Amino acid sequence: MKTRELTKRLLRNLEHFQFAQSVLTICQEANIGKINGLLPALEEAIESENQMLNLDQKEMGTTELTWLNRERSRAYRTLSLRIKAALLAPQADIQKAATQLKAVQERYPRLLRHGYLQQTGGIRNLITDLREAAVYPSVVKLNLGEAVDRMESANKAFDTLYLERVKAKPNPDRTPLLQLRTQTDDALNAIARRMNSLLDLEPDAAIEALVNRYNALVQKLKIELKRRSATGSAATAKRKAETEELLRPHLEELKEVENLSEARFAGRSIGTGKTRCYLIAVIKADGVVEDRWYRAKGKQFLLVPDSKLPKPRKRKKATYQNKLNINKKLSEIDNS
Repeated sequence: MKTRELTKRLLRNLEHFQFAQSVLTICQEANIGKINGLLPALEEAIESENQMLNLDQKEMGTTELTWLNRERSRAYRTLSLRIKAALLAPQADIQKAATQLKAVQERYPRLLRHGYLQQTGGIRNLITDLREAAVYPSVVKLNLGEAVDRMESANKAFDTLYLERVKAKPNPDRTPLLQLRTQTDDALNAIARRMNSLLDLEPDAAIEALVNRYNALVQKLKIELKRRSATGSAATAKRKAETEELLRPHLEELKEVENLSEARFAGRSIGTGKTRCYLIAVIKADGVVEDRWYRAKGKQFLLVPDSKLPKPRKRKKATYQNKLNINKKLSEIDNS
């Protein structure tokens, strides 16, 4: 018997902290003299790690800044919707004014999708353009002056608070969390070595019980790490790359036959075995992008309409009688 190995660097920060805390707890409960002497170092390392984890992660004014960003976004959308509505108006003069404002707005495409600074500059320039002498009459014609003022007010308030955050005292220097984790790991490794030494030199029921609890704790984390590696982003990326390689001949043929600029696996599939369908993103020669479902059948790559896609399997709910049968079997196992 010996202590199980655990790759602690794979643990997330809170997992690492809780594992160390759990080891400290089981060692304190075991109360073995030659291990107790190592516990103060572990306690100190855990406390340092805990203080780092408890630091406020948000900058000053984050909530207010988020609200102001939403407010200016609402004002922008209000302006956009009213221009779109005016484009459908029966009056020719209203349509003409809306067309002019729409052209000004299109100078700043996808404005709300940009980062904070780019949004701020874009909205400021949009407001300046809307207030030009040649354009503002159209704003008045559609009664959009209040919407423009609202957008300007929120944008200025956002910019002011953004600059205040730059002037605010930054977070104090922090000892890198990785360094603190290393100190905790050193304390944990020292305890594991002491356990193994006692098992070799002075084995008794107390140290064996402690090692068994330690190993059970490690085993639970190893199972979680294994599950994570099978379902995490790295595993997903690996499976996607494997699927792309599998579909490569079909995609190359599809590009050639339909004269496409690009055809690539979009990362989704439905069904299993021969009924498995793959979502393919295709880009036509004219730049139009489409998502299509295809199924591989031998050397053929068949287009599958949405109506023919395999239906996802539904889990059957256990009936009351099935639950009784399961409980009965469990009871029979316990009594045997």
